[in-house]
Amino acid sequence: MAPKSPQKARILRAAAELFAEHGYHGTGMAQLEAAVGLQRGALYHHIGNKEALLFEISASQLRVMVEIALDIEKRVEDPEERFRELARTLMENIADHVLEWTVHYRDFTALTGPLMESVLDLRKQYEQVWQRTLNAGIDVGDFKPLPESVALKGILGMFNYSYVWLKKDAGLPPREIADVFCDTFLTGILRSAPPTG
Repeated sequence: MAPKSPQKARILRAAAELFAEHGYHGTGMAQLEAAVGLQRGALYHHIGNKEALLFEISASQLRVMVEIALDIEKRVEDPEERFRELARTLMENIADHVLEWTVHYRDFTALTGPLMESVLDLRKQYEQVWQRTLNAGIDVGDFKPLPESVALKGILGMFNYSYVWLKKDAGLPPREIADVFCDTFLTGILRSAPPTG
């Protein structure tokens, strides 16, 4: 993928701020023109159209996370440590790119056709690394078997929703939050097994 020009990067940043504040449907092109100081023709020259802009914002960090996850999968053999490293890098990325993730999770469903298919494919690629990690842990006896889709949705849901509160209410660095989430999922929150009988 070719690097973005400084002008396009500036437009994407301004659009991410506007979409995060007002929503994709609530943001007009006139607002974006004013924010970046370009007329509509020049704006379209750099971004194509409004939906293409949403796609670039929505897909940008997904691409990054797929690349990071595949690298972790190659490097980290132990399933639990791989799980934790996937978690830490995801939480750090969300913390560093809250605007993009806010736009993605709130508005990516406004995408259509091949743009929507591309985003869904990136999400699937990323989720598959997590699922292979869970399966590896089950295969070696470190993780107990769980319903695949339910477990994966639960794990990623903990992380994905953090874009709402991470900057304001985190109280811990992103890597430490990831470890708290991992401990909660991997060991549970019961102090000991409940009495039986």
